Amino acid sequence: MLGCDIIVVGASAGGVEALEQLIRNLPPSLPAAIFIVLHIPAHSKSVLPSILNRCIKKHHKENSLLKAIHPKDGDAIQHNQIYIAPPDQHLLVKDGYIRLARGPKENSHRPAVDPLFRTAAKIYKQRVVGVILSGTLDDGTAGLMAIKQQGGIAIAQDPQETLYSGMPRSAIENVAVDHVLPVAKIASVLVELANKPQENTGAAAVSNEMEIEADMAELELGAMQRLERPGKPSSFGCPECGGVLWELKDGNLVRFRCRTGHAYSTNSLLAEQSEALEEALWNALRALEEKAALSQRLATQARDRDRPYSAQRFQTQGDDAQARATLVRQLLLKGEGNGKLPLVNGQVGSPEIVTPTPQEESNKELNPAAASFPIIAIGASAGGIKALSEVLSPLGADFPAAVTVVQHLYPHYRSHLAHILSQRIALPVKEAEQGDQLLPGKVYIAPPNKHLLVTANNTLCLSDAQLVHFVRPSADLLFESVAASFQQQAIAVILTGTGSDGAMGIRAIKHMGGKAIAQDRASSEFFGMPGAAIDTGSVDWVVPLQEIASVLTRLVTHAEEPLDL
Repeated sequence: MLGCDIIVVGASAGGVEALEQLIRNLPPSLPAAIFIVLHIPAHSKSVLPSILNRCIKKHHKENSLLKAIHPKDGDAIQHNQIYIAPPDQHLLVKDGYIRLARGPKENSHRPAVDPLFRTAAKIYKQRVVGVILSGTLDDGTAGLMAIKQQGGIAIAQDPQETLYSGMPRSAIENVAVDHVLPVAKIASVLVELANKPQENTGAAAVSNEMEIEADMAELELGAMQRLERPGKPSSFGCPECGGVLWELKDGNLVRFRCRTGHAYSTNSLLAEQSEALEEALWNALRALEEKAALSQRLATQARDRDRPYSAQRFQTQGDDAQARATLVRQLLLKGEGNGKLPLVNGQVGSPEIVTPTPQEESNKELNPAAASFPIIAIGASAGGIKALSEVLSPLGADFPAAVTVVQHLYPHYRSHLAHILSQRIALPVKEAEQGDQLLPGKVYIAPPNKHLLVTANNTLCLSDAQLVHFVRPSADLLFESVAASFQQQAIAVILTGTGSDGAMGIRAIKHMGGKAIAQDRASSEFFGMPGAAIDTGSVDWVVPLQEIASVLTRLVTHAEEPLDL
């Protein structure tokens, strides 16, 4: 009789470190197959198999039978294999083999955790163990409930130790979870369950709703064309395709799914609606400002042609559009006179006057001149938390430079990054606040959904201005403000991450006489950001992650000495 030999794992933000720790504690051989969904951008290369294989090799040498791979569609399921969902494809479990599908997104993700869990529960029932690790929102909760309904085991990482507690906390609140454990203890439970034969207590029959939802992940024609739908029609529209969402209830858990298969929890639906609302406001602002500009041009032309009535009409239309644009702008920037600079790539984004806070006025009086110490500005994204720890941990408490950090974070959740870093490094760390005075030997972290800027009087400014490269906070804006305020005293560092945020800021740093460092390809989990910065031709040093701290130390303590790298 087999044990729980189908282990399905879901993770999102903060999940790489948790997965490394989980795999590190597994034995060299495991009579089970492990399936992992980690939320990653659709158009990014996934290096998670390489990361986990390095971890296996480091801790088990050559003796381990475990191997992490991106499977191919149709691959047979084998024990000792760690199957990782590739970008932009759902990882689904079939009877003895693996299915990869570009079905509709669930909870705004593809790959998503729920389809993996649901298909595993449908086929393997009591042999399935579902594990939820660090992540935001609540993808995986519905899938974990399906596993429990079919007699499987549910495990959640202890929310107290996670970087982001949304996913495990949602699972604990909505599902009868069997084990809530620190990730270091989850591996031993998995080993025990895999080796313990499971008694057949008669799992519940697979419900019609679960059959339909499982088939929808594959865009299975029969499921897509069925007139019946699980749940009942709601009054909400699908943010992805605009179709009517059907409301489904599993106990206290409420979910939504549209006719084409897009699925949302209540939290993910709210997050998508918030994003759609902000996008609509920006589109409205653009349209109103374009109308105001065109009306002003037509008014000028009418006056030049001595047509005063037409000029007055166009002028009135332009003034009205500009007034409406101002209202929309105030909604986006959350009010005027809040001390926040609406900047986009170094340019003022609106004509409002920025009123300094009393703290900023006080700091200006105390520090009328430019800073006499260097500043290090660091930009990072995917894989950045581990990289930041490695760069900052060697720096002593007497480090003679201020450090500012932009790490791309989920916008609607409180960040624990400052607390995590403070446990790992000697320098004091704080989440930046409006008007903070920059001091050497201190690390300032950009808060979620706020651009972090450095002003000319050495204080920090937080801005709600529009997203840059689809992110807020943006490394580009931080770098540009640091370049303008610190000039030759500025040092920019680009660490692992997807996209190209930071590349324009690197140019600004170099233009003003500062220095730039980029993490090399071999040590980067994601080389998008470092690669884009290097391609500008403005990077001074491309070095492995473990050498960046020594480069920074030499730059800030012996600025005139050349670096032999």
